[in-house]
Amino acid sequence: MYIFGMSLDTEKISAVLYKAKEQGIFSKAVAGFVLPDGTCSVVTLNTPDSTIFDIASLTKVCPTSTLALKYILEETLSPSTPVAKYIPELQTNYRDDVRLFHLLTHSLDYRIPMKTLRTLPPQEILDSLYNYQFNAAPGTIFNYGNPPSVLLGILLSRMTGKTLHELGQEHFFGPLGMTRSGWDPLKRFPITEIMPTEKCEFRGREIQGEIHDESAWVLRKLFPVGSAGMFSTVPDLLRFVQMVLGDGLFQGKRIMPKGVLDLVSNNALDESVGEQTGLGWELNNPKFMGTKVSKNAFGKTGFTGASIVADPQKKAAVVLLSNFTYPTREENADRINAFRALLSDEFFGNLK
Repeated sequence: MYIFGMSLDTEKISAVLYKAKEQGIFSKAVAGFVLPDGTCSVVTLNTPDSTIFDIASLTKVCPTSTLALKYILEETLSPSTPVAKYIPELQTNYRDDVRLFHLLTHSLDYRIPMKTLRTLPPQEILDSLYNYQFNAAPGTIFNYGNPPSVLLGILLSRMTGKTLHELGQEHFFGPLGMTRSGWDPLKRFPITEIMPTEKCEFRGREIQGEIHDESAWVLRKLFPVGSAGMFSTVPDLLRFVQMVLGDGLFQGKRIMPKGVLDLVSNNALDESVGEQTGLGWELNNPKFMGTKVSKNAFGKTGFTGASIVADPQKKAAVVLLSNFTYPTREENADRINAFRALLSDEFFGNLK
């Protein structure tokens, strides 16, 4: 068996990507790897490594939740900060109990798929979230979805007076040299450098360079949304992940205060909730992380075929961007999750 050590068997990874193409999971992809010595390697399938992808729900962590963690570590915010302090329109039951912690851990009982709101005007979408009535108290249930990240993005923007794109550029994209990341890529790059996402029945056209997520696309008329809408490349995201794995350091430069790695790689929820999640990131989820990572591995997936899996014990990570939803989306994420787990196992299982 080949041992990666401090180098990557790119031919073997290429074969794994090619097999996924033969199976029809995707036709184009870029996979990037952070190795334990801090170096990176990228393997491509039918597209350059500079290709810009819609990273979908990876937006929730890059930059949204990680911005919140920066402010927590700087003591500008606290996990106990009331959300209504910055969003007074929030009139749901348990209003005064909803905290920043619940947005970061997805422990609010929103039982409303935002896809069902996509035909509403943007303000009505927000009103649906502000006035939603929960069946369970905040913090007593894990319920992953878009609403907490939408609220988190609004909170950060109101606190700072800046959009998420501006905040991301100021705190992460600029300092890390993530030159091909942000919202609205068509304003800065030729459409030929951006991966088409889907031939969309809802919009009646091919989606390329505009937000794929329908509710985030509608809300973009008001502001960049914290749940989806970021575009990036694998080399850019590798820099971001290296920074988190480095506990805020990147190439000797401090981007975030110390402590971020603990916040994302340790369970934040009470054991009675029955789920594990760090602040803003998922923890040790074999569904897409495989079984070769440590218990403190953290990561995130995106609907378009994107994912990050990072292992702080092995000091390594995998980033995948693909055109899984092109030309049309599948009924569920079973096949892409199985591939994500396979890629993760192939990488982490062969590290020394």
